[in-house]
Amino acid sequence: MLHNRRQQGGMRVGLSKATNTFCLALLALSSLTAASDTGCEELLKTLEDRSKLHGKWIYYAGVSATEGIMDLKSIQSSWIELSPIPDSDDMTMRYGDKMDGKCVYGSVNATFSGNSTAVTFFYNSTTHEHVGKHLVTCPDCILWTDNSVTVGSGETKRGRNIYLFTKSGTLDASQLEVFKKQAQCLDFPTDFHFGENKDLCPDEKEAATDVTKENQ
Repeated sequence: MLHNRRQQGGMRVGLSKATNTFCLALLALSSLTAASDTGCEELLKTLEDRSKLHGKWIYYAGVSATEGIMDLKSIQSSWIELSPIPDSDDMTMRYGDKMDGKCVYGSVNATFSGNSTAVTFFYNSTTHEHVGKHLVTCPDCILWTDNSVTVGSGETKRGRNIYLFTKSGTLDASQLEVFKKQAQCLDFPTDFHFGENKDLCPDEKEAATDVTKENQ
């Protein structure tokens, strides 16, 4: 009987130690998870000051989580210009995309509602609707992530995208790493598409302004 009690006591001690070890492992795991979540929370803050979006930007990098990556890879270079609309929270977005060696220009309205932004493009009888938000990112950069719906040719494609634009079209290595971590926090794949910054479509508005100045 004493032997059995000792054996049972040993089993209880062993079980207690195993339980303690398991609990410690769970605590360690939860601490790591919390640290990871905290890191992502810091990296995924919504941009609240929309005035930082104003101006001209050059596409640097992006990635899509669905088949939309094929559409993204067709873009060789791209620039956008965001301008505030008087007496409105919305903005006008002009753009110049180079695809297959040809320049495609357009102008659309970016509609803001709370932290959400909606933009709809029309190209080649296809509608591209993007709804997303801007995130805090590096200085002289804008970071946009969205969900998109493309309707055309009798089919509908849904995608999830993230795009990084910079003022100069270039980016420091350290800033690129931060962008990659932000994309990772949002569960995007790592096959980033990088745009060209030297073969941009000419800005017709800037050209017209230069001609006007010369004639004055």
